[in-house]
Amino acid sequence: MPHDPINTGYARALFEMASAEGVTDRIQEELFRLRELLKANPALLEFLKDPNIKREGKRQALTELLDGRIHPVLLNTILTLSDQDRAGRILPIVEEFDRVASAARQKITGEVTTAIKLDDATLARLAGELSRLTGKNVQLFQRIDPAILGGAVIKVGEQIIDASLRRKLDQIKTILAQ
Repeated sequence: MPHDPINTGYARALFEMASAEGVTDRIQEELFRLRELLKANPALLEFLKDPNIKREGKRQALTELLDGRIHPVLLNTILTLSDQDRAGRILPIVEEFDRVASAARQKITGEVTTAIKLDDATLARLAGELSRLTGKNVQLFQRIDPAILGGAVIKVGEQIIDASLRRKLDQIKTILAQ
């Protein structure tokens, strides 16, 4: 699937600024958290997309919400997107940034979803094992979702490993229903 050149342009510009500041890992993690926030709060994404809300209002709301919580480079990028009526593109830009940053740094990002927070040592061991399996340096982000009950769901690139208790229970339910 071809990439939208507008999204790619913003993602590359953000990557270059983050690289120049030496904060690429931090920006990538903050973008991951921002993506999770927007997915959990679709009304916020609709607010960003709404053409009836004045730019100044969006700018003020975004500044109040994000200032001091994310790196200034990322905040300025988000404000620029908002000012140019392109804030609705934030999710595809986040995905494109991830691709650009990972390719440039010979890394791939992964996401592990668990019911409880994993300690840093466990996360590091898991990232190490995924790096060994993929042959690439894996940067792992954690997401907490109590709905999976136990185990983990791991996504690295396009591959998904679902070892959650929820999935196993669903499989047993399907077998028993036959």
